[in-house]
Amino acid sequence: MRISEQWLRDWVQPDVSSSELADQLTMAGLEVDKIEPAAPAFEQIVVGRVRSLTQHPQADKLKIAQVDVGAAELLQIVCGAPNVAPDICVPTALLGAVLPGGLKIKQAKLRGVASQGMLCSARELGLADDHGGLLILPPDSPPGTDLRTLLGLDDIIIEVDLTPNRGDCLGMAGIAREVSVLNRCPLTPLAIEPVAPTLDDTFSVNLTAAAGCPRFVGRVVRNINPAARSPLWLTERLRRAGLRSLGPVIDITNYIMLELNHPMHAYDLNKLQG
Repeated sequence: MRISEQWLRDWVQPDVSSSELADQLTMAGLEVDKIEPAAPAFEQIVVGRVRSLTQHPQADKLKIAQVDVGAAELLQIVCGAPNVAPDICVPTALLGAVLPGGLKIKQAKLRGVASQGMLCSARELGLADDHGGLLILPPDSPPGTDLRTLLGLDDIIIEVDLTPNRGDCLGMAGIAREVSVLNRCPLTPLAIEPVAPTLDDTFSVNLTAAAGCPRFVGRVVRNINPAARSPLWLTERLRRAGLRSLGPVIDITNYIMLELNHPMHAYDLNKLQG
């Protein structure tokens, strides 16, 4: 199991270092295989907002972006990503930045047009294998903000090899409970407000294996856009846990499983029979 230390410390705040925390877990029977950074090392990658976009005069697949990085003047950056668009916020590598693969960003001319940086994808930053284009940041991200600060990338991943008898620690809540006991510090209360149903729709469920599943609870949810993007904070937590984003419905159920150790399943109501 991959544990984000930042996520864990949302639940419990022991006064110990990352290595001390790993040692505590191992001595408690939750053997830590390794600890590693949550993201590769890189600097001078900041939030850039695309203020305007024009077609490159010499290349059909290239665009010329004027990018706000919080400086006095906009940067002109040539970009070929398919999803580049006006008014989006994206990671922007400034001149002198070195990407995880060793690429150093220098001022260059692309097909005769000067480019003063690089707009980055998650793959180029070592954050995902996504081939879909630029990493789109939240629209309210302030231009010029360091990307590591915005996404909390200075995090540590603690990888624990759980034994079959410790299924109680297959979620963040269980790990946090263990850390709370080891350090005699309180757990942060989880505030979950009840959500009243807005639909009268129901679906009848019969339990044919009541010994294995004595209780089944569900709710009908409609008007979901399966093509919507999950928020970046959620996909980042999934990534650090070793899961990739598969769409909002699956991402939400996976997130609850990782945090509360409570498996959930979503079904297409139109395909259920009974």
